Amino acid sequence: MTGGSRGAGETGSRALTIGYLEVAGAAVLWGSSGIFADALVARGVPPVSLSLLRPVVGGTVLLLGAALFCREALLPGWRGFLVLAGVGGGVTAMFQVAYLMSLATAGVPTTVALLYLAPALVLASSGPLLGEWPGRGQVALGALSVGGVWLTVTGVRGVTAEWTTTGVGWGVLAGATYASYTLLGRYATPRYGSTATVLHSTVSACVLLSLALPLSGHSIVLPSTGQAWMLLVVFGLLTVALATSLYYDALGRIEAGRATITSTLEPIAAVVLATFLLDEGLKPRGWAGLAMVVAGVGGGYAMAARGSRQDQIR
Repeated sequence: MTGGSRGAGETGSRALTIGYLEVAGAAVLWGSSGIFADALVARGVPPVSLSLLRPVVGGTVLLLGAALFCREALLPGWRGFLVLAGVGGGVTAMFQVAYLMSLATAGVPTTVALLYLAPALVLASSGPLLGEWPGRGQVALGALSVGGVWLTVTGVRGVTAEWTTTGVGWGVLAGATYASYTLLGRYATPRYGSTATVLHSTVSACVLLSLALPLSGHSIVLPSTGQAWMLLVVFGLLTVALATSLYYDALGRIEAGRATITSTLEPIAAVVLATFLLDEGLKPRGWAGLAMVVAGVGGGYAMAARGSRQDQIR
């Protein structure tokens, strides 16, 4: 993770490769979220409580890490604090609630399908907001990856997507806020560093949720067993502290559109985990979707690498 902007002493091709690997790593870690959430809900921890407890664990780890290894990230300046804690914290808090409520009310397939409307939103917004206008090839690869996600998550054997009004609403909100914090990360990381970006947005989200949830009539239910506590700690450590740190650091290296297309590897990781842990295989259309995602991500990397080499030649 970085305390400042990216790129110093790093070639374009190296930064590109590291960025893609970081997003792929984050996607694999996020792919475990549904399994962790289901296990904790089954042990009596409601989704609304998880929306606060998961980032609290992750935020605590991030705060300790910054205090020990990157103290400059603790004080990003008043303007940086307003952007990271204000905008970043608000977006992150809404995402935590929307994502876990969608998992609870609509299930994993519907949630993941709607969450990965985010690449389309990012590609449409990154031009006017960030000046990163996607080319036709990038848009086509994004559409290929998103279509692949939908085929993959609806092609799991023995699992049916649930399209309830409430579940779809939470899922769409999760996708919109995921897109928003991708755009925020691409704006903030080069200016304030990835450590400060993930730290202040996560800790601020915890503060906002700790105030908003009780005011809205939700009590926070803590895990009641040592096993549940261990699951929660690993859940927060892997999917918040580590995965989000990798993702924000990558956003200092590669464009928002490329990052969000690569993150469509998440459902692939989720399907692999479900196959081995839950004995859920894929139907033919699921395998076709998986191949489309891999082709979209691989094609995006190849296109970006070719462009980077041409820039170096010039």
